[in-house]
Amino acid sequence: MLWLAGYFQVFLVGSRFVLNFLNFVPASVCLYYSTPTENCKVRNQSHTILGRQEVSTRVNTVGALLEDVNSLLLISAIFSWKLFKVKRYFRAVVRVGHFWVWCLFCITNSLSILYVDTVHGKDKTGNINVSAVALMTEMFLLTLFASAINFIGHETYVKWVEDRFWDQLTVQRLFKPLFRVVLCAYFFRNLGLFLYDTALVSMSISLLNGRQVEGSRDWDSLLLLLSAAFRGSFTKFFFEKMFQGQSLPPVRCCHIQCLGRAKILSGCLQSSCSVTRANHEPTSTSSHESASSQTRVKPNVFLPFLFRPENRNRL
Repeated sequence: MLWLAGYFQVFLVGSRFVLNFLNFVPASVCLYYSTPTENCKVRNQSHTILGRQEVSTRVNTVGALLEDVNSLLLISAIFSWKLFKVKRYFRAVVRVGHFWVWCLFCITNSLSILYVDTVHGKDKTGNINVSAVALMTEMFLLTLFASAINFIGHETYVKWVEDRFWDQLTVQRLFKPLFRVVLCAYFFRNLGLFLYDTALVSMSISLLNGRQVEGSRDWDSLLLLLSAAFRGSFTKFFFEKMFQGQSLPPVRCCHIQCLGRAKILSGCLQSSCSVTRANHEPTSTSSHESASSQTRVKPNVFLPFLFRPENRNRL
């Protein structure tokens, strides 16, 4: 059943990339005409490349709903993982600064959606549409997912895949890159929304008026700025998470004073001559620290209070 879930996740990731592409390209065209994607009209002429405004709105709504479903499935999978201790996670996450910053941004972003879609709704009825509910749900699920994935290292995930599918190389080839592919999908969506909200603020485009305004701005500009900060923080987080857990070559070279011919070996200058320490410590201490400095320390890929030692090699 796990391999089936992996193929389904690949399908969801592909669908998310397609819907986000169909969302960001029309948004770029609307920004070119200094209008938001919610009301892409200039002098009663629509510039939506998807044909009608209703089609563009429907694509955005479906994309947000798909993000909700994907995040909910991933959170359920993480919480049901035997290596992940949920109770320890909730005790640890309250001590992480990123979690409280994201919670604060969730509140301000929810106020932005409520202010634009309810107080100044386009239909003037004061009802919250499906897109607004989907966006608010996406924010809270995204915060919960990012807080959970922050405690899981890439090497831990790869080790679990190798132990779980030790005799299925095809399934391993599917699951191993899936970790970074999922992170890339989240990075791509948050980057697009970050650039879109930043462009609305910098170009003085008002969501309430549906066009570019001059002079004084409404509250939606401040709320859009906070929304851009919310998306920007997730963009930075997922981008950094994608590159964690890599085996990098040693860069720092040893400090060696040569008396003879030196050889370049393993990134450090090696020779048969004596090693001179900058602080002139004794020879025994110098040789001990020189040997330890050449040992590359592996990064801590997961927190010990979330994973029990006896469960690391279990399924």
